[in-house]
Amino acid sequence: ALVIFHSVDQVFDDLQSKAMDRRMTLVNVVDKHLECWADDDRLQQVLFNLVDNAIKYGRPEGKVTVSAQIIEEKFLDVSVADDGPGIPAEAKERVFERFYRVDKARSRDQGGTGLGLSIVKHIVLSHGGEVWVDSQVGQGSAFHFTLPLAKGAKPLVSLDRVRREPALDVGLS
Repeated sequence: ALVIFHSVDQVFDDLQSKAMDRRMTLVNVVDKHLECWADDDRLQQVLFNLVDNAIKYGRPEGKVTVSAQIIEEKFLDVSVADDGPGIPAEAKERVFERFYRVDKARSRDQGGTGLGLSIVKHIVLSHGGEVWVDSQVGQGSAFHFTLPLAKGAKPLVSLDRVRREPALDVGLS
């Protein structure tokens, strides 16, 4: 089992200078005792992509908050929320598609490949979880994903199987 608080802290350490460049505050409100079934490297990849996006597209001098709550004593719902411009309703369904960008001009300025959220989705699904976004234009976005809770729950997918799955084909070859 994995204590998710520490994974969030590690990602915050990795992204702190980027957040400081935009004068943004990173807030970890995850309970220090919550445990889930996950591969730590993959979980950090998910968190890194979501927090990095929140920093890139969030409001300068804004805040990025990571929180988690237990759902039905079986799952952990992890949320990465920002106070940025939000995502239009018509784009919410597509943000997890490979190469999809909400704002193409802004994405070019920010860099990136348009693969981050599709990789997030692949990793979360391979851990037996779900991923979605709650967002309203002008009110920020909250990206959520679920993972099997460690206490009283068994992993839905063997972690050995997850590690052996072929890497996501991103069509770059």
